[in-house]
Amino acid sequence: MIEALALSFTLTLVRVGGFVALLPVLGVRRTPRLVKMGLAVALTVLWFGSPGTVLTPEFVKGAAAAPWLAYGLALGREALLGGLLGYAFGLFLVPAHVAGEYVAQEMGLTIGGQMDPAGDQPAGPVTQLFELLAVLTFFALDGHHLLLSAAHASFARFPVGSLSLSLPFGDLVGATAAVQEWGLLLAAPVGACLFLTSVVLALMARAAPQMNVFSMGFALRVFVGLGALLLLLPGIGAAMAGVCGRLGDLVQGLL
Repeated sequence: MIEALALSFTLTLVRVGGFVALLPVLGVRRTPRLVKMGLAVALTVLWFGSPGTVLTPEFVKGAAAAPWLAYGLALGREALLGGLLGYAFGLFLVPAHVAGEYVAQEMGLTIGGQMDPAGDQPAGPVTQLFELLAVLTFFALDGHHLLLSAAHASFARFPVGSLSLSLPFGDLVGATAAVQEWGLLLAAPVGACLFLTSVVLALMARAAPQMNVFSMGFALRVFVGLGALLLLLPGIGAAMAGVCGRLGDLVQGLL
């Protein structure tokens, strides 16, 4: 009995550890490992004993013939489940990242990349602004409650120790493609302003060839881009709230 409980706790910890390791903001490399380990252990202790977190007697009897193989497969399955769940929640930052990178590229600010607090890759100031807005929107909409409840509900949907792996990989791939589209839609208003700026600069270069359009155009595109961001920021925040809501429905559909 004690051995079965210890194995159940270990498998639960592996799933929760994979979930925490791929969480956005908390799962980045700059987060101290002690913080990640402490959060994984605390969540495991909180959820252990709930339905789906204790090995069934059938699994223990079935694993008696080849225990190392059975437990090895179970460990791999739990790590995969936790990682997929953390990856699914990480998708809510992708539209903000795509929108920020697109706007920064159009404004010519991609050379100013800095360490991004929400990710592992360097990002420009515009991308960091979009991601910060996305994170604040996520917490303002109680997205962290949905995150914890979905992780807890995964044990009832996919009990610990079960060898079945009927995961909705197709829906997850479709969601990965959809968030790219949502990111471009977030950047569309600012992108349209910058496109009109490019048209105006092209007409000016045609009308006055002696004018140095390149030096003037860089400053003008930055000015127009920052002005459009300032004016359209409330609408972008509302659009991000809609994106977070759609991603919440997606995660609930996966479970």
